[in-house]
Amino acid sequence: MTIIIAFAVTGAITYFLRSSMLVAGNRFTSSPTVESAIGLVSPAVMAAIIASTLLVDHGRIMSPDLASVAAISVAIVAVRRTGNVGSALLVGLPIYWLIGLI
Repeated sequence: MTIIIAFAVTGAITYFLRSSMLVAGNRFTSSPTVESAIGLVSPAVMAAIIASTLLVDHGRIMSPDLASVAAISVAIVAVRRTGNVGSALLVGLPIYWLIGLI
């Protein structure tokens, strides 16, 4: 399968899944318990992605580098102070890049 076909199939599947949620999503009722549980999924997934990126390299556990630890620490402080997750990128990436250059 070529790359173009793979992207086309992936795009079609993604479009179908998203459109089906919009069309059929209003038919289902949800409970407050389910809604609160779903609200916890996104932070858990982000934490798992960040932890695996920092601590695992080719299936082996490794210690993170200083630039990554500093950038994540500053990003956490920024998110806690502002309450905006987008601020993590705004301050975290420049810190990572600056330390990487040094």
